[in-house]
Amino acid sequence: MNRVLRGPDGRHWDEEEFDHFDQEAKQWVAALTAAVQDPDTGRWTADPHGERIMVTGIPDRAGYTEVSADPLHEPCIARLHRLVTELAADFEQQTGAPHPHATDLAHALEDVALCAEQLRHRRPHPPPSRRGRR
Repeated sequence: MNRVLRGPDGRHWDEEEFDHFDQEAKQWVAALTAAVQDPDTGRWTADPHGERIMVTGIPDRAGYTEVSADPLHEPCIARLHRLVTELAADFEQQTGAPHPHATDLAHALEDVALCAEQLRHRRPHPPPSRRGRR
C-alpha cells in the first residue's frame, strides 16, 4: 500500500511505492500523485487524472507529513472527526465564516488518525520477564 502524504501547502499526495535514486543529482526522487478523499469513507486514494510531481530528497524531510490512508477506520477517531466537523459547521453557520483554525483542526485529526494506525500495526511487545522478581 502506498503512503499518503500531506504536502507543505496542505494538499494530499499518494507516494508511489518505488522511489529512485537520481545518480546525476545524487539524491532520492519520489513520484507523487494528487490524492482525493472519498467523502463517505474518508479514505485517500490516488486521483487517476491527478497532477503528478517529483520531489527530490526524502519527502518526510521536505515538509511532507504522512497521514493515514484510512483515517476513519478506528471508531473513536471517526467519532472525534464527526464531532469536530459538527462544531466547525456550527461555527460557520453562526458566524458566516469558517473557523479560523479549521485547517489546523483537520491536520491535527489526520495526525491522530496516523498515530492510531501506527499503534494498530505495531508488533506487540512480549510480556516482561518474571525472572528476578519477587
